[in-house]
Amino acid sequence: MVDLLSRTASRPSPDGADVAPAPGWLTGAVAGLAMAAAGVVAAMGLAVVGWLVGTGGSMTDALRVGADAWLLGHGSGLRVDAGTIEVIPLGLTLAVGWLCLRAGRWAARSSQATRPVEAATVAATYAAAYTVSVLGVAMLASQPGAEPILVRALAVSAVLTVGAAAIGAASQLDDLDTLLGSVPDDVRASWLGAVSGALSLLGCATLALVASLLIHLGALRELLVGLDPGLVGGLLLVLVSVAVLPNVVLFAVAVLLGPGLSIGTGTSVTLSEVSVGPMPAVPWLAAVPDPGTQPAALSALAAIPLVCGVIAGMMAVRHYPVYGYDRAALRGALAGVCSGLLVAGLVAISGGAIGPGRMAGVGPDVLGCLAVSVAALGIGGLLGGIAARVLAGRREAT
Repeated sequence: MVDLLSRTASRPSPDGADVAPAPGWLTGAVAGLAMAAAGVVAAMGLAVVGWLVGTGGSMTDALRVGADAWLLGHGSGLRVDAGTIEVIPLGLTLAVGWLCLRAGRWAARSSQATRPVEAATVAATYAAAYTVSVLGVAMLASQPGAEPILVRALAVSAVLTVGAAAIGAASQLDDLDTLLGSVPDDVRASWLGAVSGALSLLGCATLALVASLLIHLGALRELLVGLDPGLVGGLLLVLVSVAVLPNVVLFAVAVLLGPGLSIGTGTSVTLSEVSVGPMPAVPWLAAVPDPGTQPAALSALAAIPLVCGVIAGMMAVRHYPVYGYDRAALRGALAGVCSGLLVAGLVAISGGAIGPGRMAGVGPDVLGCLAVSVAALGIGGLLGGIAARVLAGRREAT
């Protein structure tokens, strides 16, 4: 009881008296409502700016467009007269997750939530308030011909916000190091290896995307000249391009894995063959190679997932050493397989319909990418685990 009382009276007020911190449920709810309001207002503001320099529509329409764009970042999708938009702009989703993490940290710090149950309360109330806000915006923005998909919006928002807020709140725990130390080494090694392998593959895909853009600067220039967006339109185009950049990087991952991707019914891209049909006017897609059979040298890029698996296995065994080549191989393979599953999961959420007809299917071959990523990164992880154990043995011998 003494400990409880001392915990609730630990913040001094300006006049020197002790003031109990706000309860976690209150700071979580306030943070959730404030973050949702800030996000939707910012999106609506950008839409209004675009409307002011445009030539049609009304301000009400612009506000709805901004709200719909904000909801798309939460996975809502959008039913329109001509079809369904399902692609999630993952750049916006990442921004939402990062802000939720910071907000969860603030709410936990403000309420002095230093125990797991307190952190969980902060995360739960934050997610509840934020998700209710998403529901309200979706209902207000819904109109005939442009209806957000409520089930998707609520599901993605709840999972994203509770996860991000929980991570932020957990950073304030008193015994965080003790809790992390209680996690088995195999789990921590697999997580470290999975993240290392996935980040390595994402980095390689980004480099490949940039290199292809540099090679096809002429196509990019023609696309931008054809759009002629103007100053404000150009700024909005940049924001849209940033919002979908993670999606495009994951498309490049699918190409490196081998199964490739389809951009509508007329365009498919793999390391060996490219066919090009009508494509949306997104600057990143200027990186799509010329149609036809690709140079045989590009096939060497198929080894990149295996190399990334080696990195995953080496990281897992190097930071969490084991004795015996069999255990090192097993730990490395487990890290590689987890990395492959992580990559496949990211690839799976990168695509979807972006319109009717030809654009009803945009994105990677998910099942093919799952099979290749698990196999390639798993084998690479096994080799990486053995390699890490060999290097460790040499260091011990010297």
